Amino acid sequence: MRSRVALVALVALVLCLGALSGCSGSSSPASDPGSLVDNTQWVSSTDGSEFFGAQPEGSQCELDPIGCSDSEYPWPDGECVTFEEGSTCVASHVPECFPPAYTVLAVYTRMPDDRIPLCDWLTLEQPSLRAIRSGDQVEVRTYHDELTAPVPDGEARMSFVIGDELVFDERVPIPFQSEFLSTTWTSPRDYPAGTQLLWHVNNHGNNEYLLIEVNILNPLEGP
Repeated sequence: MRSRVALVALVALVLCLGALSGCSGSSSPASDPGSLVDNTQWVSSTDGSEFFGAQPEGSQCELDPIGCSDSEYPWPDGECVTFEEGSTCVASHVPECFPPAYTVLAVYTRMPDDRIPLCDWLTLEQPSLRAIRSGDQVEVRTYHDELTAPVPDGEARMSFVIGDELVFDERVPIPFQSEFLSTTWTSPRDYPAGTQLLWHVNNHGNNEYLLIEVNILNPLEGP
């Protein structure tokens, strides 16, 4: 795993800024503002082909972590993971701890030996934590590290689905510099708690992607 110091600082700053701006957005009250996802509860899924297309022939993803100590894996239930110094643990996706108290879903795409792919096509799912009301604004916040590849002219894709709606869909050329990406989506109708959520990444190269958080925003406060 790469050095996390600079990335942790950047993510912490963006999260703090997001917390300060969480009251911006819809002019009508949201049904239940707060987190829509639990980043410790994602599981692999074969759904989503109508949004992401068919999985390309030859693509793969090693779902079981490799080279992890007994104290690292299995991941603690409902908790984030901090890798030990000098860890040899390699995982395609993991709920990682970020100070001060955030859990992000990290997706890794290559083994330490860059010639060996770890995960170039991954879809994860979980049920939504809360109901969404028509007119609610949902913010999806993500990050990708510097994108590299063994050959030029590649493309990465990060996508988030709520029920029958593709609400976040970013395609990034490879190679490309690191960046935060976010969007705010206005729900066209009601979605009950427990609605299927999908998080999808496809990629080639030695890269890292973070789903930081997905929140139903508070309405704009009046004077």
